[in-house]
Amino acid sequence: MLQAIRSKASSFVVKLLFGILVVSFGIWGIGDIFRNRGTDTTVATVGGKKIDAQELNQEVRREAERLRAAMRGATLEPEQLKQFGIVDTSLQRLINRDLIDLEIDHLQLALGDDTVRQAIVANPAFHNQTGQFDRVLYKQLIANQRMSEAQFERQLRDDMVRVELNAAIGDGVTPPPELVDTLYKSRAERRVADVAVVPATAVPEPGMPDDADVTKTYEQHQDQFRVPELRSFGAGLLLLDDIAAGITVPEEKLREEYQARISEFHMPEQRHLQQLLLSDEAKAKEAADALAGGKDFAQVAQEYAGAAPDSLDLGFATRAEMPAALGDAAFALKPGEVTKPIEDSFGWHIVRVSEVKPEETEPFDAVKEKLAKDVARDMAGDQLAKQANQVEDAIAGGTPFAEIVQRFGLKLSKLENVDAGGRNAEGTPVELPQGGDAILRTAFSTAAGQVSQLGELGENGYYVVDVEKVTPSTVKPLDEVRAQVVELWQQETRDAALASLAKEIAGQVGEGKGLADLAKARSFQTFTTQPLPRSGGDPKVPPVLVARLFEAKPGGVVSAKGTDGYLVAQLKDILPPDTSTQAVGTARLSQQLGAQMQDDLLRQYDQALRDRYPVSIDQAAVARAF
Repeated sequence: MLQAIRSKASSFVVKLLFGILVVSFGIWGIGDIFRNRGTDTTVATVGGKKIDAQELNQEVRREAERLRAAMRGATLEPEQLKQFGIVDTSLQRLINRDLIDLEIDHLQLALGDDTVRQAIVANPAFHNQTGQFDRVLYKQLIANQRMSEAQFERQLRDDMVRVELNAAIGDGVTPPPELVDTLYKSRAERRVADVAVVPATAVPEPGMPDDADVTKTYEQHQDQFRVPELRSFGAGLLLLDDIAAGITVPEEKLREEYQARISEFHMPEQRHLQQLLLSDEAKAKEAADALAGGKDFAQVAQEYAGAAPDSLDLGFATRAEMPAALGDAAFALKPGEVTKPIEDSFGWHIVRVSEVKPEETEPFDAVKEKLAKDVARDMAGDQLAKQANQVEDAIAGGTPFAEIVQRFGLKLSKLENVDAGGRNAEGTPVELPQGGDAILRTAFSTAAGQVSQLGELGENGYYVVDVEKVTPSTVKPLDEVRAQVVELWQQETRDAALASLAKEIAGQVGEGKGLADLAKARSFQTFTTQPLPRSGGDPKVPPVLVARLFEAKPGGVVSAKGTDGYLVAQLKDILPPDTSTQAVGTARLSQQLGAQMQDDLLRQYDQALRDRYPVSIDQAAVARAF
């Protein structure tokens, strides 16, 4: 065939055919390369600076990773990133950064090399185990972030200048003491009230409603009788443990692993120690002589150091866990022996060995099963990643869900008529597969008849969801919930009668009758509240009644629904703040108000920057990016 084409390649017809093909590619194919050159990917402009889609994408990914860690490995789909406001928040963060950078350039602010260097040296992330700056560790951590030292230091310098600028704006902003005192006195005052309890039994039983009342109540409260949206779907799981379970690790490899991890199975010699610590050498020598004479260690500790017996025990320790001098001395003793006094910066130590645990190493056979599981999981990791890529390709290629499950041996879970909270139509929780929360979120963000993208279950594996059916949220028919509607009507009728009675009693108190007398005539219980702050805290006094008491004047009467009936309360006294806590309270309030004032100032500053450096957002470009 190729030879036939070559033999005809010089003919006019073939040349014409190739010409048509070239023009076609130019228009429909590779022409896109030239037509798309220079396509603007800007999603926002800040003054003269541009933020492109790639930069926004990176910022969104970083925020999504933080959320993923907080949500224990749950994967967020692009649409969820928008719904949760992550895209908008990330874009605003980039805009604010550029606004500050433009203002820094305008003010010609900068930090010296020494300041940046000191910040790096002081950063605990770059300190070794002795607490000292470790340049090797510093370079390693920078490399892990795929940055050069120059790039990191430039970014750090920019961040430090931004922080200093923001700090300078809010620095020294404090609320006036008069404002703090006035507001504190208002917030911290307490109120005492006399309360009468109007019980549910104070009004007649409502009886049974007629059909019209039932229908009206049903229509007014349909949300209480609503069945949430239900979905039926299949979840295919590709799990690391399932792959690992099918892997048989050769014994030779297990023995190699055992030798490589021998320190993990080796326990060095340990000694159970008691310690006597004294402040001077003379006392220490006297104590040592007493011990040498056969006195009990606890008795000597009490006599020479005033130490209680339970303060002497150091527990078991290895030589590596002890200071060199003490360790050498203690590990040269036999059980029951004591060291001579040993000096260090804390004083003079006398150590006694009460028990010795010899070093031991768990034999290979004892840890063989654990090694086999660990090695199999390590080996399964590569297979898992490879299979996940293949599953992703199959999903992208439109392969039916059932075929994906069968071809790649996914563990299949079928869930029928489940709501977003993992309950069935009757409201009973259903048994979810591993990663149930993430699978539910995906199932309720995927359209009916669609297969989701491959989701992650942290290090445990992956999942894919096939949404088979979506049953929209519906209201249960009246006939099905009539008994509940009747009960709701009775409760509302009873509450209305109680509210009316409470209002009547409150009106009588307002006309000059005593609350206690009115309550006694009806055999209602009464009590006087403890001094109530605005936050309440008394379980007998509902928050709504507390709020109304703080709106009332002395002698005023208010009412509110309680846990069993209604409460009628008459404000008896207004108490000033507790003087014993006033100093602490005003200091805390001053700090809170100062922080709020700083936030307000920063918001105003941000708006001023936006006025100076106009901000424009291309929402269409943002939508294309996500």
